[in-house]
Amino acid sequence: MGTENNSALERIVTNFEMASSLPSDLDLESPAMKAVIDAMPEARRGTFLAMYQDPDVRETSVVFNRSSGNYWRSLLTARDEGKKIVFVPFNFAPEIFHALNMVPVCVEVLTTMAQNLEEGVAEYLDLAVERGLPDTMCSTQRGVIGLFEAGILEKPDLLINGALGSCDPNSKAFEYMAEKFDIPALYLDIPYYHDKRALDYYARGFKNAIKAIEEMTGHKLDPDRLREVVDYTNRATELFFEINELKRNVPNPVPNYYNMQHIGTKFMMVGKPEAVEFYEKALEVSKDRLKKGKHVLPEEKIRVLFIYTFFYFDTSIYSWFQEEMGVSYLMDVLSAFDFNPHIDTSSVDTMLYGLAEEMFNLPMTRQLAGSWDMDSNWLWDSLYYAKTYKADCCVFSGHLACKQAWGVYRLVSDSIKKELGIPCLRLEGDGWDSRITPLAVIREQLEEFFETVV
Repeated sequence: MGTENNSALERIVTNFEMASSLPSDLDLESPAMKAVIDAMPEARRGTFLAMYQDPDVRETSVVFNRSSGNYWRSLLTARDEGKKIVFVPFNFAPEIFHALNMVPVCVEVLTTMAQNLEEGVAEYLDLAVERGLPDTMCSTQRGVIGLFEAGILEKPDLLINGALGSCDPNSKAFEYMAEKFDIPALYLDIPYYHDKRALDYYARGFKNAIKAIEEMTGHKLDPDRLREVVDYTNRATELFFEINELKRNVPNPVPNYYNMQHIGTKFMMVGKPEAVEFYEKALEVSKDRLKKGKHVLPEEKIRVLFIYTFFYFDTSIYSWFQEEMGVSYLMDVLSAFDFNPHIDTSSVDTMLYGLAEEMFNLPMTRQLAGSWDMDSNWLWDSLYYAKTYKADCCVFSGHLACKQAWGVYRLVSDSIKKELGIPCLRLEGDGWDSRITPLAVIREQLEEFFETVV
């Protein structure tokens, strides 16, 4: 997908392949490695250190980087192999495309990976605004749109969006891409409620979308291939459920950075053997840490739950929590999947219904498609995760575009404080644009807040 030297995807693949080729006994203090690290752009340096400072995180990172590099490389050869490429949002599960022999790309993951380009992603965020998008639109979609506008990202064959009602800026960004770049698009409606009737409605829409995809692309769904994909999904779910169980321990043995790798794997590779391989390694490492009594340094002082999104422009913040602050990062809304179903593989209908149920419980579709205080919505989940994983405090890092979250944040935080006695911190910033609130400011605000919690 793109052959120019400045192709964003080619450079993303190169970065992953270089990272996965590093030895497991990497000495970050050696003069040679220090010179390499100092030469990195700030965002890439932060990500690199977050993934390689801790030997345990380095183990999972090697597997994650290798799998991710192979996955992104499959995009470069997809069309030569007769495969269609489809761009989806974070709340549209990728499995159905793996089963249809297509290559799905999560737009938000792609923008996150573009952070590590030599030039970063800021100029592409700005370019999208210069070409017509308001700067209040979510940066995770603006980044990809900017890459399109710059001519360093080839457009996909199809856009599928399932964010209606739960992430409206996302849906508008997909509509913009469809019209501006002449890309066929399909939209999956999300009902307001979260009961059985709503799920049945959603599942019917999902099946209709699959029929439309088959007609539009010529890719036909093979029942045996679908079952193979769903088997991988079920196995991945079992594994990350085990990892979640380990997080309940006090102190928590699961490395903070696991959450970031979990997001990338869940939104892109679930349904493939590479996802199972990553979760197996992450579980192995986490069990070993539990056995050896390893956790954050010097000791676990605070267990923090981010009840919305996090800051992804410099993931060294995971290491800062783990190596310096004694803070266990439990999860955020994008990495919380306790309600992922085990999918019945007895028939095509049961598998498609199970995949629909999985998507119905994906981030924001579950929490923000209806009233903030209904069962299975934002407050319900925030209380569940805070109580289940023994959080000492919560943090809300709201994006400007997420007006539906800003509108009820105070109600949610007051309810958490009243029902669980847990304080909440409100941060303002952009998870993908460091210019809105720099990392140094974010750290300072967090450090002041943590002093009131200990």
